[in-house]
Amino acid sequence: MDQVATMSLADKRELAEVLRRAIAEDLAASACGEPDRCPKCGCPAFVRKGRDSSGQRWLCRGCGRTFGARTFSLLGRSKLPAPAWMEFAACMADALPLRETARRVGTSLYTAWFMRMRVCEVMGRRLLPLRGESFEVDGTYLHDSLPGDHSRSGWFELGREPHRTGHEADKGTCVLCGVSELGDCFCEVVDGAEDSASAMVVLGARLPASCGVATDGWRAYNDWALGGRPHEVRGSRELEMVNSLHSRLKSFVGRFNGVSNRRLQRYLDWFCWREQFRSSARDRRELLYGHEANGRYVCTRQLTHLEARPFMSCVNRWTIGERHGYMSMVV
Repeated sequence: MDQVATMSLADKRELAEVLRRAIAEDLAASACGEPDRCPKCGCPAFVRKGRDSSGQRWLCRGCGRTFGARTFSLLGRSKLPAPAWMEFAACMADALPLRETARRVGTSLYTAWFMRMRVCEVMGRRLLPLRGESFEVDGTYLHDSLPGDHSRSGWFELGREPHRTGHEADKGTCVLCGVSELGDCFCEVVDGAEDSASAMVVLGARLPASCGVATDGWRAYNDWALGGRPHEVRGSRELEMVNSLHSRLKSFVGRFNGVSNRRLQRYLDWFCWREQFRSSARDRRELLYGHEANGRYVCTRQLTHLEARPFMSCVNRWTIGERHGYMSMVV
């Protein structure tokens, strides 16, 4: 430490860069523990099966294939070094714009965008089960964003005349939100509007079985959709917690200047991750990097470009996501 004080400014900067790389590599090495399921088929039954240069390997009882701690991992499948992902985690934790993120990490704009898609998927996997005895549930609408040339797609119809960005939009995409008295929340894209089928799928998987639900009395929230949970009807203005959640959500999504409908669920997972870990004792940048180092993703670069436009049905999305351990995944 005494020697650092006598070093020149250039040497101090070089030392800081060396320390940053060493910290990133140490955190990445310590984050890889025993997995909870096979990354190839999603089966939770596996046994130890020897070791290799990267460490312990396991044998899946479901598909019969072996895997290691870094199989399909975020850092293991990337050509970027660990310090680049650590810097990217800091940018994601601060919700910086994509161009600023690409400049800080030292990548192209497209690479930074795909890194964001992968980290959003990891965030969705890391969301903890919701806690609480009483939840306020209500839907909100975000403006549709369907960029691209749809005239040559063949099967896809926009449903309206195309207009320039900034044109006054229609009602938009429905996002079903809920929050408990402990602050735990969820945000899920549903099929076009608040209907009973979508509400039943989302609430049945997200909410604890014994909790109470408070809504504004909309017809979609019937006994069938709520799964027999205790139901309390309040006025729209009396749902203060979920109204505040809607305000924070729109403020978060609004800073990105129009999120495509195809990617909206990823940004909702990002928002829920921020809400869930905002009171964490650890630094949010270091926490996110730890999730990156220990995280896996299913939606590859090719599958990312083949995501349904604008969405698969809510039931199909949840069926695919449950198989891979990522409840909000859109393939």
